[in-house]
Amino acid sequence: MKIKPHIALYTLLALVGYACTSGIVTDSHLTREEAVYSNQPPGVMASVQEKLAVVDVRYYGFDGRIHQGQIVIHEALAADILQIFDVILQTRFPVESVLPIAHPLIQRKGPYGLSSDTNNTSGYAWRPVTGCKQLSMHALGLAVDINPRQNPYISGALILPPRAMYEPSAPGTLTADSPVVRAFKQLRWEWGGDWKERRVDYMHFQKVPPGWEQWTGLYRKESLSKMSAQK
Repeated sequence: MKIKPHIALYTLLALVGYACTSGIVTDSHLTREEAVYSNQPPGVMASVQEKLAVVDVRYYGFDGRIHQGQIVIHEALAADILQIFDVILQTRFPVESVLPIAHPLIQRKGPYGLSSDTNNTSGYAWRPVTGCKQLSMHALGLAVDINPRQNPYISGALILPPRAMYEPSAPGTLTADSPVVRAFKQLRWEWGGDWKERRVDYMHFQKVPPGWEQWTGLYRKESLSKMSAQK
């Protein structure tokens, strides 16, 4: 399998940083092959996977220590993720964990790691929109969820993760004036915390990179079941 030069560069930079770092808690150091291609549900499109990059990020955990994790994201958004996690690190915004959906710890949560009962920060996950058949922005690597338990999805009586509570003053919680939210918005990401009609999704950020509108639309106009059948 041919690896694109810029994707290989992200991997090389991650390996160099890993080798030169001491005192960092390494939560994830999967290879791109493991993070993108292993433990995937049926119907995953290779044409989507080939556009994904694995980005190593650092952040303060709730234990007060610096951790290193990984986010799988569309290659066109990798630079954004590095900028945003620099803000997360510099402001000491606590993050529970940042593990790819293919990571063994996440896989234990449910089939193919697709469980709503988690507090893991992640990007790519091949799945539909919650409550719909349309392909999620996560399935295209165009969305990130941060600290789901502090920043739940709320639609009427449905709260995900189960039993989660939104307390704006609690550590790790995203609010409109949070430096993390502002950093995303400065890079033209949409925040689910601004959604007020029918649902609100405080954990969720999404962005269609400039020039990728048609590519995104082609995948999202079909239901997940139809796309799997066409594969």
